[in-house]
Amino acid sequence: MGKTMNSPSLAILRTLGLLSLLITSSLSNANTHPAYLTEDYCDSVVEQFVGSGMRSLDKYVNEHFNPEYKGGIRNTIRFLEQRLEWLNECNAYLVDTNNTYVFYSQDDTQSIFSAINELTRELQHVRSGVEYRDDAGNNNPAPFIKRRFATLAELVDRHHTRLLMKKQFQ
Repeated sequence: MGKTMNSPSLAILRTLGLLSLLITSSLSNANTHPAYLTEDYCDSVVEQFVGSGMRSLDKYVNEHFNPEYKGGIRNTIRFLEQRLEWLNECNAYLVDTNNTYVFYSQDDTQSIFSAINELTRELQHVRSGVEYRDDAGNNNPAPFIKRRFATLAELVDRHHTRLLMKKQFQ
């Protein structure tokens, strides 16, 4: 007959076996993220959107928006979709690794993402030819686009103010 293991050794082997199963299963269930995603990279994506990205959007919406120029609308839609994709990717990374969000909180992040989507959707309507009649009967989508942008700008500005306050007290 073969030699049997004593009870403490058997318990240790079972524990190690269970532990290795848990580690293996948690690794296979873990979200994987591209290697370029880091906290610094995500901070720079947010800073670019909050800074130059919002200034560019402001200038377009308030100075250059013209429903007749579909190319400019298309480019703005692509800009918003791309930034939203980058911000979503960073948000998923930050939630998984740091339990933080790209913007101040989960609610703020979702509000900003919704505002980006609403502005994008409004621009898509204009580009596809939906008419926005004003009191005189003219097609005038500018007030609707400006309203959507103003909502986004207010949310982003609130985030920016919180960032500045946080830096001031560090």
